[in-house]
Amino acid sequence: MATWRADVFVNSRVGRIQTEVESSTYSGAKEQILAKHGDVSQIANLHQVSSMGRSSSSSTSSGGTIALIGLIAAGWAFFTFTPWILMGIGGTFGTWMGEKLTGQSVEEYSHSGGSHKKAAILLAFALILGGIGFVKGDEIKKGFDSSTDTPSQIQKTN
Repeated sequence: MATWRADVFVNSRVGRIQTEVESSTYSGAKEQILAKHGDVSQIANLHQVSSMGRSSSSSTSSGGTIALIGLIAAGWAFFTFTPWILMGIGGTFGTWMGEKLTGQSVEEYSHSGGSHKKAAILLAFALILGGIGFVKGDEIKKGFDSSTDTPSQIQKTN
């Protein structure tokens, strides 16, 4: 069970006090406070202070580690598969533009057997922008892969 802390205004004679209760949920903590102090006027700043013996800092630290590993993996995937990622983004954007231009979605084309001209426009946008994304991604990837060591010439001075 978790420990919850709140500021409780009991009545005008007692005033505002701080209390702690054990509960596994927020609503359960409110019920515990009412059972402990009776009919209170106000419960304010109810928050969890501990969870099943684990401190919240350890869960935050492991969450940060997982996020860092995920960020590193995403960076590696982008550097490795840049042309394919940009091709997918370009194709998706082209499909979206084609749907906005023609007024029909891809699903509507497949179910209604709609105009072949509208479907061709949609397909053209997706292919053209996907191709542009692949070409630009390939250029970026070549920039990543190129060696920065350029040979220099040493000229003799007289």
